[in-house]
Amino acid sequence: MAASLSLLPFLLLLLLLLPPLASSDSQPELATHSEVNALLLLKQSFTNATALSSWGSGNSSHPCKSNPGWAGIICSREGTVTNLNLARMGLSGRIDADALLSLKSLRSLSLDENSLSGTLPPLRQLPALRAVFLSHNQFSGSIPDDFFKGMTRLKKLWLQGNALTGPIPTSLSQATNLEELRLENNRFTGPLAAIALSSLSSFNVSNNDLEGEIPTTLSKFNSSSFDGNSRLCGAPLENKPCAAPAAITALRTPSGKVAAACIVLILLACAVVVGTSAMKKNPVGDSDTLGIEHSKVEAGDGGGGSPRKDYARVMSHQQREPGHKRSESGGGHRRTGSSTKPGADGGDAGGGGGAGDLVLVNDTRGVFGLPDLMKAAAEVLGSGGLGSCYKAVMGNGVAVVVKRVRDMNRVGKETFDVEMRRLGRLQHPNVLTPLAYHFRKDEKLLASEFVTKGSLLYLLHGDRGADHAALDWGTRLRIAQGIAQGLAYLHAELNSVDIPHGNLKSSNVLLTADFKPVLVDYGFVPLVNPSTASVTLFAYKSPESLLHRHVSPKSDVYCLGVILLELLTGKFPSQYLTNAKGGTDVVLWATSAIAEGREAELLDPAIVAGAKKSVPEMKRLLRVGVECVEPDPDRRPEVKEAASKIEEVVAAHAAAEAERAPQPSHTAYVRDGVGERSARRVGGVGERSARRNGDGVSFAIS
Repeated sequence: MAASLSLLPFLLLLLLLLPPLASSDSQPELATHSEVNALLLLKQSFTNATALSSWGSGNSSHPCKSNPGWAGIICSREGTVTNLNLARMGLSGRIDADALLSLKSLRSLSLDENSLSGTLPPLRQLPALRAVFLSHNQFSGSIPDDFFKGMTRLKKLWLQGNALTGPIPTSLSQATNLEELRLENNRFTGPLAAIALSSLSSFNVSNNDLEGEIPTTLSKFNSSSFDGNSRLCGAPLENKPCAAPAAITALRTPSGKVAAACIVLILLACAVVVGTSAMKKNPVGDSDTLGIEHSKVEAGDGGGGSPRKDYARVMSHQQREPGHKRSESGGGHRRTGSSTKPGADGGDAGGGGGAGDLVLVNDTRGVFGLPDLMKAAAEVLGSGGLGSCYKAVMGNGVAVVVKRVRDMNRVGKETFDVEMRRLGRLQHPNVLTPLAYHFRKDEKLLASEFVTKGSLLYLLHGDRGADHAALDWGTRLRIAQGIAQGLAYLHAELNSVDIPHGNLKSSNVLLTADFKPVLVDYGFVPLVNPSTASVTLFAYKSPESLLHRHVSPKSDVYCLGVILLELLTGKFPSQYLTNAKGGTDVVLWATSAIAEGREAELLDPAIVAGAKKSVPEMKRLLRVGVECVEPDPDRRPEVKEAASKIEEVVAAHAAAEAERAPQPSHTAYVRDGVGERSARRVGGVGERSARRNGDGVSFAIS
């Protein structure tokens, strides 16, 4: 009894110190209630908010728990609002800043292309914010200089197409992770602030009223980023260099005019000397023609000259010196061409070559340089989103494809070299490794091995000959298997890249002589300008990119799903088209057909006719494709999982073929990975071969 009494004060103290049991659950509940109130207040601040009719309609439950959810709201797995996507919803009025600032977990705010007005809300009070898209509204007024103070997580800021005034805030330099800054078509004034951000890859301040010299920190961007500012000058604006005031004043005096005349004479003399020297070194007299447009060549027009001659003009690039040297060592990264010294062009040693260099990143097809390409018999293959392609057959018989790309200006020469060398080290039977590259600031040349049968796109939709007829069910299944294996390999090797492939579509799947698929145009996301990537790279056509401007490795899985549906239906996907006018929406068609139990209607009659008993496996692969094109990336399989599911279809098909095949006694069976060839046919070939060669290889024939 005494012992129990001695414990009483301790128990009373413990009860006083412990919080109520319900408090642990009440905190999330309070946060949830706060977010609901904030969203409803935000809705009230908009006029013409009919697009938000689902917000709080008939119930006050949290949007992350409602079914269906609230329009434009994306939630985290923890049940908090992370993305607010209200673009193009016809909203007007002013943003209720207090309501917006209650959404503490908000990572992305998109209000593009509405009619919102007033000043910008104080965004720096949203600590988790990564992306802000407020373009093409009616926001006005100046932005306080400390507006972006402490916003170190901000990556994308789009404010173009408003009526914002005053100077650009210098606090933007504190947004140290900022990648995209779009301020064009406003009324910003004053000097262009020195935004020292190495992370910037997309920048535009055109059509404002800025003045003064363009800071060196921004000189890496081209003139289009600064157009429409008549009082700006500097390196990117070729016709508007900034003059030194002191020099101009001196030259206006009488003595200054004499000095100016002397300078002109000296410059003319130097020009004569340099010109004479250049003529001696280059008796042909050709200037640098790489980069000149040949519209007939790129369009495949036969008029105006032979493809061989046009290709030579395109490839010509200060590559006239005799004595071209080749490396004899067995390395996988070599510099060939007229300039073999590191840094011969004034650049760094590892930077990917000067004006006359071709850098080999893979020597499996031998060592070659620009002179070899220039002498090669060539033909135009066509042009695509990233550039034009030429086939060149060199003197040693090796055929390569040279791709001429203009939109890979995101990184400098050294980083470009690192990325290309990384791609050159890849080794997989379903991945076509690049062989070499040539670097210039405005455009690049990428060389890879020529693949005989061309693209899967052409064989499926453009060719109606023997190769198209050979695309039976077994061949298409093997192609799907190879594509998935190659993509899984890229995701394992390039796991540090946001989208390891980034441009997977049937035109970037090439087929070898035995219909083995190889992937091309992969790994370019770190090299292509973000503003261009959204137009030229197919991964940016995924639902998460179109709706929320978010991409991830799951965007590649979406692209894989489109190819699977394309293989099974035989239809050209409308997803490949920029305006979606034409083709077939294979995603919508397949999704609705599976929901209604009409899978058989989707299947290409060309593959069903010769393999009616394989329809169950076709339907199974169809369901894998639909899983891959799921609009919510979180519900899509990982690429390894998708590849594994395709392997299961392959195994099921092989097992079914084995069961269906006749089993005569004393017969040796040879089957490939999918098992579509009959044992009788293979046995017959083996028997004939044994009779011809007598080499000890025999098949027992019953």
